[in-house]
Amino acid sequence: MKTKVFTILAVVMLLSMWSVRAYAIWDIYSDTDIHSGFYTFINIYDTPPDHTTVNMYGGSLDYITTYDQSTLNFYGDSVQVGACDYSTINVTGGTLSGVEAYHYGTVNASGNGNYTYLSAHDFGIANMTGGIVDRISVGDFGTVNLFSGNVLDRLWANDSGVINIYGHDLFKTDSGGTYGYGQVYGYLTDDTYISVDLSNLDAYSHINLIPEPSSLLLLGLDAVMVRRKFKGLLNPS
Repeated sequence: MKTKVFTILAVVMLLSMWSVRAYAIWDIYSDTDIHSGFYTFINIYDTPPDHTTVNMYGGSLDYITTYDQSTLNFYGDSVQVGACDYSTINVTGGTLSGVEAYHYGTVNASGNGNYTYLSAHDFGIANMTGGIVDRISVGDFGTVNLFSGNVLDRLWANDSGVINIYGHDLFKTDSGGTYGYGQVYGYLTDDTYISVDLSNLDAYSHINLIPEPSSLLLLGLDAVMVRRKFKGLLNPS
């Protein structure tokens, strides 16, 4: 009987310890390095006039939100992050369920990170210069700038959101693809070839294809040559 009682008590104690860890919330107000631990939520704030910088190298949690003008440099693993206010999140690796910018926040996705989705809304800005993402979504005055990396599945955009895609030999269609709303295909600035579907009707008109600087330079040189040739025809020697 005593053995059963002790076993039950041990189970209760373990469950109690697990529940405390599962619902732990950490509010950070000063520069911090995180190497381990388990948290459900981490919130990062400034302590004016100082701005908080947090470097996360490891640990496990569900969601990190940055506020004010704080900065999170994320090198960790599975998590979801969101930049709010005028804060900044720099993601250079890890496997993330979501990376989002909203309410004037900025996220920079680079390196070899793997993201389920990248999104921007409510005047947020998301810049992608590396990594792999399944889908990109934008709306409500958000902006996503796609320079390099790889998009595996789809682009979604509505309201006043904008997706700017930088590269060369870029094209978009307003029909076809998996969802029937069109596709974007071509080369990003790092010469990565993408062929990605548009997943809603508004996406086509909210996507801007922007030639990389070298392409713009070539276009400018071509224009100069045309002008010189035309001038020569008008004023033959």
